[in-house]
Amino acid sequence: MKKIFNVLALSLISLTGAAQSQNFTITGHIGSLNAPAKVYLNYMTDRQDHLDSSTLVNGNFKFAGKIKPYSSARMALDHQGVGKDRATHGSDVIYFHFSGENLIIDSKDSLSNARITGSKTYAEYATYVKAVGPMPWDIDKISNAEIAAAPELASDTAFTNQVARHHFKMLRDYQTKNLQFAKSNPNSYYAPVALFTTAANDKTVTVAEQVFKTMPPQIQATDAGKTIQEFINAHYRLKVGAAAPDFTQVNVDGKPVTLSSFKGKVVLIDFWASWCSPCRQEVPNIVNQYKQYKDKGFEIISVSLDNSRSKWLLALKQENMSWPQLSDLKGESNAVARLYGVSAIPATFLVDKDGKLLSTGLRGEELNKKLAAMFAN
Repeated sequence: MKKIFNVLALSLISLTGAAQSQNFTITGHIGSLNAPAKVYLNYMTDRQDHLDSSTLVNGNFKFAGKIKPYSSARMALDHQGVGKDRATHGSDVIYFHFSGENLIIDSKDSLSNARITGSKTYAEYATYVKAVGPMPWDIDKISNAEIAAAPELASDTAFTNQVARHHFKMLRDYQTKNLQFAKSNPNSYYAPVALFTTAANDKTVTVAEQVFKTMPPQIQATDAGKTIQEFINAHYRLKVGAAAPDFTQVNVDGKPVTLSSFKGKVVLIDFWASWCSPCRQEVPNIVNQYKQYKDKGFEIISVSLDNSRSKWLLALKQENMSWPQLSDLKGESNAVARLYGVSAIPATFLVDKDGKLLSTGLRGEELNKKLAAMFAN
């Protein structure tokens, strides 16, 4: 059955502090799977995104490397050889934290049912998950299971609305429990992780700021803590009517492009990525708006959160995105995205002819109406 609910995680928050790198191993056993079955590991350390893969042999796989003490990870099992992109957006995906230890993953059939041992860090993470869960990906599974259990009601608006209300209530409860965890456990490495959703929301970021101040310096200095601080700083920078933060990043030809060089035009700053389905769905609308208003003083600057140049360029060709395209190919650690406090994509910022911020988060019909009003004459 097609998934109705599907969490889109923009970034994996590393908990890295200033400590030295440590060796890690992740050893796994999943039934008796063999090629083309493959496991993909995506993890963050020292604010850098890393991707590795391991083909299963008699159910066995192994990863090894170096990380700074705490790192977040997403692991996906590709049972049929469909490729990384489909596997990481599939159903057999797990999220966890680990450190310079020997993590062991064991299951008779899937990652989703795996038992994870050998890591004090993971045990601490499991304690955090128990306190705030179910996690967003678990909430998706619950909601999709509710839909799947009553296929005859899939077209019943009252039923689907009921499932949606339950879904969003679980998300609100998750956010509430995360905030409470951050307040009650300021010395935990997971306190800034718990504070993420509060800090990433412009309506609650000031609450996050007060909680963040109670955390000791070594917690604030982790990558997760630095991310929270960036959201707080962005909140004060990105005020409607204030000057939009200037930036320079290279385009597809490696040439620097600067936001302030477009003064005199209305500019839509569009954060996206080739792998982001909602972003790709919005592109045709943006293309139409660009064609309609580009000769009237409208410009778009798209900033990609890709880390693969080939996939980025292929998406540009497929989508016919003819306006300035920028990226540092650092994925979710893109410098401009961090400057603008971007926590999820697609994300947009509309800048007026004087370089001042007009509005944020415009998409679809809201964007179309805004541009139509601005270029009415």
